[in-house]
Amino acid sequence: MSTLVVFLLALTALWLGANLITKASLRIARSLAMSEGFIGMTVLALGTSFPEITISVMGALQKLAGQDTSSIVVGNAIGASMNQLILIIAVSGLLKTISFKKNTVLFDATFTIAMVLGFYVASRDGLISQAEGVFFVMSYILYLAFLSRKNLLESIANKIKRKLVRRRMRFIDFLQLIFGLVVIAKSSEVVLEKGVLLASQFGVSEATIGVLLLGFGASLPELVVAISAAVKGATALSFGNLIGGTVVNIAVAMGLGAAIAGWEIERSLVQFDIPYLLFSAVIVILFIATRNKLDRKESALLFSLYLVYIFLKVMGV
Repeated sequence: MSTLVVFLLALTALWLGANLITKASLRIARSLAMSEGFIGMTVLALGTSFPEITISVMGALQKLAGQDTSSIVVGNAIGASMNQLILIIAVSGLLKTISFKKNTVLFDATFTIAMVLGFYVASRDGLISQAEGVFFVMSYILYLAFLSRKNLLESIANKIKRKLVRRRMRFIDFLQLIFGLVVIAKSSEVVLEKGVLLASQFGVSEATIGVLLLGFGASLPELVVAISAAVKGATALSFGNLIGGTVVNIAVAMGLGAAIAGWEIERSLVQFDIPYLLFSAVIVILFIATRNKLDRKESALLFSLYLVYIFLKVMGV
């Protein structure tokens, strides 16, 4: 039981660290007059997904040292992506109908599905190699370059309209950012170590621990940000964070770890979890793209889709 307590405390530290990083990153980004959508897709997505990135890198280093952490790290990436794409979007939609800009949604959605599809194709042989990891990371860099160009054009237009006001950059924001990074780095080591122990104690696979416990805990920052953004009506920020977070989980977190050490993929993840994630991503995008909004009825259906997934995982699928 003490292992579970330490694991949960480490998850709490991950959440607190991500919260520090997110707030500091947002203030720094807004001081540079970045657009809301760009902040959500990049700065906020990287900040809230930093637990997944750190867990992946630490897991890769442990793998190089002789301890195979593939299952728990890949499970974490899948679980966090399921939470962001289905659970958190559904909860946000239940709180308030979310409207989207069609041009923005189509590009971001297409890239998200492409990343999940690439994840499935790469994992079919039971291995995500170092070369495939490099490919995922490079894909994100190209994606980031496109978003940066689009943000520059939006910023110029908004400055002309005087809609964006630069805020003074504060040194305390950088200190908070660094402190949050340190907290996440240390707590992620504990999460990985105790996660492996929990799997052996409860007699379940490390992938299941990664999907259910670690995936949910690591995506808590996105849940908090999404609910807050939905309540305040900042839908571009909320949706951008969730879509961007999903891309980061696959292309950056899992891809960076794979580039370092490569990942072995359990057959059950290839046969069930990754296809379910791809199916869920397509459903979310179809709901949004058809009418450029997500209402409460559609959100309830998405929430049911998530509950079915959790039920099947608990039953041992």
